[in-house]
Formats: sequence, structure tokens, C-alpha cells
Amino acid sequence: MGDRSLPTGPVVTVLMPAYNAARYLCDAVDSVLAQHFVDFELLVIDDGSSDDTPAIMASITDPRVRYVRHDRNRGLVAVLNEGLDTARGTYIARMDADDVMHPQRLGKQVHFLEQHPTVAVVASFVDLINADGAITGGWSTDRGTVDEAGIRAMMPRTNCIAHPSVMLVRRLLGDLRYAPDQQGAEDWDLWMRLLARGARIAKLAEPLLRYRMHLGSVMAGTKRQETLERRLWRTRTRFLFREWAHGRISPFHLAVLKAQARTFGGMVLREWLPQAARSAFRLLTYSPFRLMAEERRLKEALATWQGRHAFVFSYLNTGGAEQVHDDIMATVQDQDPIIFVTGFSKDRGFADRFAQRGTLVEIPRLLHHPFTARTARRRIVEAITAKKEPVLFGANTDHFALWLSDLGPSVRGIHLIHAFLHQAEGNTKHKEWLPLFGHTYRYVFVARHALDQFKAFLFANNVVGAEEKLILIPNAVHAFGTVTDHERPGLLFVGRDSPEKRPELFVRLAGTIHARHPGRFRTTMVGTDAQHPLVRSLGTINDAARLAAVYAEHDVLVVTSTREGFPMVIMEAMAHGLGVMATPVGDVPARVHAPFGVVTSSVDADAVVQEMGAALEALAADPERLSAMRRSALEEAQRRFGMERFRASYRELLISPKATS
Repeated sequence: MGDRSLPTGPVVTVLMPAYNAARYLCDAVDSVLAQHFVDFELLVIDDGSSDDTPAIMASITDPRVRYVRHDRNRGLVAVLNEGLDTARGTYIARMDADDVMHPQRLGKQVHFLEQHPTVAVVASFVDLINADGAITGGWSTDRGTVDEAGIRAMMPRTNCIAHPSVMLVRRLLGDLRYAPDQQGAEDWDLWMRLLARGARIAKLAEPLLRYRMHLGSVMAGTKRQETLERRLWRTRTRFLFREWAHGRISPFHLAVLKAQARTFGGMVLREWLPQAARSAFRLLTYSPFRLMAEERRLKEALATWQGRHAFVFSYLNTGGAEQVHDDIMATVQDQDPIIFVTGFSKDRGFADRFAQRGTLVEIPRLLHHPFTARTARRRIVEAITAKKEPVLFGANTDHFALWLSDLGPSVRGIHLIHAFLHQAEGNTKHKEWLPLFGHTYRYVFVARHALDQFKAFLFANNVVGAEEKLILIPNAVHAFGTVTDHERPGLLFVGRDSPEKRPELFVRLAGTIHARHPGRFRTTMVGTDAQHPLVRSLGTINDAARLAAVYAEHDVLVVTSTREGFPMVIMEAMAHGLGVMATPVGDVPARVHAPFGVVTSSVDADAVVQEMGAALEALAADPERLSAMRRSALEEAQRRFGMERFRASYRELLISPKATS
């Protein structure tokens, strides 16, 4: 590949495209000018910025800075190719206008290339930073591919090099340039073309660049519009067609083709078949008469809706979440809200109550049928947009995000989150919804633990300055009972028959305590059918008065969940004078404690049964302690769970103008 002759200009050109980059531009430029290696030019190409980018660049007097400004935006690829053609350096170091170089970056990469004259590109590790510059982690694919063989093996599958970290050898690029039709993957396409021609790509196994990730960044904007598999498929397809059109074929092309086959199989299995199956199922099973009935109901509701508040929820089932939704809507029922229910409810236990709060519209078929879903969504969005200062409030449904993405900035979008646990490799839905973060007016949490976990999630995903959007409004209860001692204490489980509630653990606990103290405790379940001789099962209870009577007959509430925020059932039970035994989930450890509660050390099933069993044994031996536990629970509930604060908070959130909220 020849010798590298001494340059007539600087050794390195740092190529920095800039478009409306004023917020971070000074930090980026300063990090280049602070390099220990000084023989460089900084080529900043302004792609038609309309912010303060030109003024900032005009204030920089360092002679190593060369500034080129265009009157109109031409796009990143055009700017990059212009930079490759006009750079004066032997080497070209890429840099984005919102990133930060390590002071030794240029020197280390130049040294490496001088020591390895046949390497065409050398990259480095990157540290990911958020909008405030705090390091939030690394890019796993970047860190997992270090040597040349690993890079060459990974590149047919996916990109493993951070574009702003690379230094390229101009001479070894030849006539290769970034492809205009690969916007968003222009760098990966270029690396594949280099490797297909036998070029070497290396990487320094140390972070020499801080790669800023934020909602306005190029990477965030271009890579959130389609799924990863679709991006991979599209980029490889264009690469292969262009290469084959010029008669090029090599083992690298075959490796790309193999990766393409795997991606195709993945799209078929994970996207196309499930989508086709869902569409076919809905076409075959959705009654056309019910579809027409839902269509009529939607048309009538939108025509008569006089308010500006739109609520969207998944279900009308009997449950704590639905109780909270009902309480929230009650605060604005005088505002004539409309309430959309998007899913098929099992028991519709809250149907009558929701209907009392506003115009109830159940349209699960209409919103999911392949022939009607798009039209129904468009009509709803148009109706909301037509209102003055409209409010969209949603929880536990994808449709909140779908509609909000279509609505303009005049709509006040409020997202209620009952429970949240940050998982580095999880939280898929919330990651999909992140592009809507700036458009969402408020995120409401019922539990402090969920709010803190969501903050951690935002930090890990490079979103900062979000504190004013996140608010805590704890749930409340409607009524308080009294403490009545019972000859045989009653243990109560209230919850759905779902994996996270683990009703089977309550049955197991009932067997354990019965074996130790036969007949000492009564055990009852609400919300599920236990089918066990030691447990009385009352099934689903929708009537509030009847549920209050059940609470009054019992002494201790047992919560065995693996995931919660702060359950309504705990608040209601305490308000009726029940002590609490619960797993350490959500806000439970912070809000349930002695003398009115017992929290296990973990959610491990064996530990839960063992620790709760020991606590119940102690209560069996000390009836006075159980009575004191119940009185303390009632007193705590009276202090903390009243409705006045709850109603005032939601009334202000839902009605007060944005300027005074």
C-alpha cells in the first residue's frame, strides 16, 4: 500500500461537521485545541446552522481552526465527503460537534499509524456521556471487539466502531467516500467497503473519546426510527447491491450475505410471522358487527365530547391500578373527559365507575383490526388536536405513546407509571418511548422507588435535566375502618392470579403455618381461586363495601409480589386496621415497618415463606402484639393516606395552565 510521504500541510485534519451545534460546540472545539499533539488543523464545516454556531466559530482565533460555512443544510454525508476532499492532513480524525476528545487522542493514534503503515483506519474505545457530560457507561459492541480479527469478524454482522473515534489514512482511502443512500449507517458502509478491498482496521483498547448521547444527537435521531434488524438489513442490502453491481465478490461479501440470511430469519420469526399471525387472528375472530358497533360508539363519542381531557387505559378489570385511574378521573369528571379503553377486559369490574367519570369508549377491536386501526387512531388524534389546551393522560398502554407521537406540542401529555424497575438490558418499551420524552409534559409516579428507578433509567440512556418532568403523587384511600379483635386471626391475600403476585406462595404459607399451629389462623384469598382446603377463596370482588367488610374480618394482609410500586391493597388494608407482611418491592421497604408491618429480607420464595411463617408464629404467641400492630397500621394510614392531597394534586396537574403548573 506504499509509503506515507511527509505532508505539505498538517499531519492531521480533525474533521468536525456542525449543524445547530451551539450547545456543545465550545466543549468540542476546546478539547481539540487542548491536544498534546499540536500538528493539526481543525476543519469545521457548518452545514447551514440557524443557531449561534457561526457566532461561536467567529470568536475562535486559533490559526489551526479552518471554518467553512454553507447557507443551506446539505446533510451529514455531503459534509463528510467534502471534508475528505478538502482536508490537508495526511491523516483525518473524525469528530462530532457534541463530543469531547481525550487530550492524548491524536498523539496516540498518529503514533499507532506510524508504527503500522498498512493500517487504513484506527479507532478507539469511547465513553458514553450524557447532555451534562457525565459518563454513563460504554458501548458493549465497541468494547467487545478489540483486535483486527475481531473487528473483521464482527463487521459483517454489525458496526463495532464509534465513528467519531476514528483516524483514517487519506491515501489508503483512495476514491472511497461515504455513500449518500446510507444515511445513519454511512460509517459502517464505508468500513465494510474498506474491508472488502483488503484494508486493515484496528482499534486502541482505551477510551480516547467521550461520545455524547442525548435526544437531539445524530445517533439518537437516526437510529430510533426503525428496528435494529431493519437497519442492519437495509444497510447490508445496499452495500451488497452496490458491490455486486461493480462485479466485486470476496470472502467478506459472503460473510455479509451469511449475516443477512440470519437477520432475515430473525425478522421473519420476530416481526413478520407474529404480525401476520396477529392480523390473521383478528381478521378471523373479530366480529364485523362488533367492529361496526365500536365504530358507531367512537363516532358518537367524538361528536358529543365537549371537554378537553382524554384518558387512555388498557382495561376495566378489577384491580388497584384501575381504582387509581378511577380516583384520578373523578377529580375532573366535571370537565366532561373522554375515556378510551384499548384492551379486552376480563371482568369489566370498573366499567360502571369509569362511565360515571366521563364518556367511556371501549374500542379494542377498532384499534387493533388491520383494516380499521390506522383510521381510528387518526380520528382520535384529530379530535384531541381540535381542542383548546388538550390533555392526554395515559397509563399501561402503548396507545398513549402512539397518539402522543402524532399530536402537536399544544397537547399536554401526562404518563402515569405505577411501578418501574431499571434494567440495563430491559425496559424495552420505555426505551422505545424515549423519543417522546421532550414531548411529554409530566411523568407521574405513585411510588418514590419507581421515580428513583426511572431517574436511573434516564441517566443510563443519556437524558438529563428531567427533574421538573417527574412528579410523585402517592395514592390515597376513600374510607377508614376500625380495629376489631378476632378469636382466630385472619390472614388475607388480595391480588390477581398473575406471575408477579405469586398467589401460590400465600397457599404455601397457609400450609406452613397450619402445620405449626393447626387451626390458629384463618386464610382467605380475594381475586383468585386457590382451590385449596386450607384457603377460603372469595374470587373477584368489585363492590367496595363488600371488600371493606372482608378487610374488617381479617387481621394481617400478606403481599408476596416480585414487583410493585406501592400497592393500593396495602393502603386499603392498613386503612381498615390490618397489619402488613410484604416482600421488599417498590416503596414497601421505605413505607412499611414496625410496629405495623413486617418486610422480608428478599423476594426469594423460600425466604418469604420462612420469614413470614416465623413472624406469624411470634404473633400467634402474643395476641396483644397483633392488636397493637393493627392499631398502629390504622393510625399510620390516617396520617398518610387521605384523599384531600391526592385530589388537589391531580386537579392542579390536569386543569391548571402550563404556565402556572
